[in-house]
Amino acid sequence: MIDKNKPLVVINNVVKKYKDKEALKGVSLTINPGDRIGIIGANGSGKSTVSEIIGGIRKATSGSVTKQEEMVIGLQFQESKYPVGITVIDMLKYYLETFSIPMKESELDLLLKTYQISDFKNKFIVSLSGGQQQRLNILLSLIHNPDLVILDEVSTGLDIEVRSEIFKHIKEQIVEKDKALILVTHMMSEVEELCERFVYIHEGVIIEEGLVADIVKKYGSVHNYTWEKFAIHKSKSNLEREALISEQQKQIKKNKVDRIINDERIKGKNIPLSKLLFKYYLKGGAVPFFVFIFPIILLFLQGFAFQNIGGEGTIHGIIGALAAMQIIACGIFIIPQTILDFKNSVLMKRIGATNIKPFVFVLTVNLTGILIMILGFLWTLLMGALMFGWGDMGWSIAWANLTGPSLLFLLLILISAISLGMMLASIFKSTTTYIAVSNVIYMPVAFLSGSFLPTSMIEGSDVLKYATYINVFKYCLEPFNKAWSSGDTIMGNSTVEFNFDWLMGLYVGLAIVLICVYSFVSSRKMKWES
Repeated sequence: MIDKNKPLVVINNVVKKYKDKEALKGVSLTINPGDRIGIIGANGSGKSTVSEIIGGIRKATSGSVTKQEEMVIGLQFQESKYPVGITVIDMLKYYLETFSIPMKESELDLLLKTYQISDFKNKFIVSLSGGQQQRLNILLSLIHNPDLVILDEVSTGLDIEVRSEIFKHIKEQIVEKDKALILVTHMMSEVEELCERFVYIHEGVIIEEGLVADIVKKYGSVHNYTWEKFAIHKSKSNLEREALISEQQKQIKKNKVDRIINDERIKGKNIPLSKLLFKYYLKGGAVPFFVFIFPIILLFLQGFAFQNIGGEGTIHGIIGALAAMQIIACGIFIIPQTILDFKNSVLMKRIGATNIKPFVFVLTVNLTGILIMILGFLWTLLMGALMFGWGDMGWSIAWANLTGPSLLFLLLILISAISLGMMLASIFKSTTTYIAVSNVIYMPVAFLSGSFLPTSMIEGSDVLKYATYINVFKYCLEPFNKAWSSGDTIMGNSTVEFNFDWLMGLYVGLAIVLICVYSFVSSRKMKWES
């Protein structure tokens, strides 16, 4: 609960600089509980920058921003970019669960009807039109009963009927509940309709602030005031002259079973975020294919190709190497792409609006990635056992000969994969560039890992055995493969031997050094606020 006797937000002498522009020049503003402030000014004056700094989306170059710790913020953005895999209902449930908001299906249906998004509640957000996304963004800014709501160009993309219904809901949730509001808009009528105070910004400086009623009394309207201030003609919005739709909500047909969409149980923030990530993975389609289908295809092609010429020892090594590659591939592809997809989309801002810190988000992505790694590893072993576990070795063909050392080196592989993935996510800003580079990294790793070709064939080649040194996972993968296959007869003649000698100790040391390098680079390069 917030303290009603203290300011919600105090920004003091805030400066915000970009590479070639100073967007804010010493802005100071206090927002108290119940304040409804309209921020007005010309394009590029710094209106949105102020609201984003208040909302925690951007970081001030200098100055201070002080907020009540328990304050809950609702954010609506001009930007509407979401990664594939997140549906409208997924995002709504994420908010309901994060804030432990009780809601039945009928209540949610009424909200969806009010915002006219019922027909596409199960569609991916990225596939919606701009107006449809705008309706969802406004709903998300209000659904969790925030203490401060920030609305940026709230009318963009809304037709007259939808605007009427949504503004009625905004008044019910903000004005009637005495909530604080920051409204950034070009529609001056909205300032009169929703705000009590105004702040006029010009070229990054607050020129004037005061009561909306005073400028209406002096100038006749907020529009006339802004006309005089920056001398750009803006005619009265037709929206002001349109008749409002009836205040009575259309009665919805009650379900025979009114399911509870969310209850009041406290789930914390990590559980809803983890569920949202899994929905992103499952509905996006790539991760299920990669985890469940891809290893089956490789096992079928590689296993049956080498079964007759290599024997069970060779198949055993291929199964282990393929399972380890599931862990490596998750670190190279899934973890960094998730971070980049979320970071480059409005979804990261949405997560920030639920007070999830970037560190917590990254930690949740990594923990989710570890679960996927383990699942992919075990699934590959299971499929290998089902395909090839009928020989003399039985189901042991899908497990390590030396369990202890294999698991220790597997842990080293997992940590290496995560740290490399984090470094990739910190270096690249463009998902397209990252995908191209990650594929260049992955291909020699996969080819020289013992999963595409038996390790004996690689080591027996005068060229390939030296090429293995370009495999950044060689120093943890090679000890794993030897521990996994220790005692196996490979390609019908050579026997794998596992000895922790000085060379293997050197490999382990090099693997740890690489992990430290990856972690250092990611800690220095990864930035979340601009």
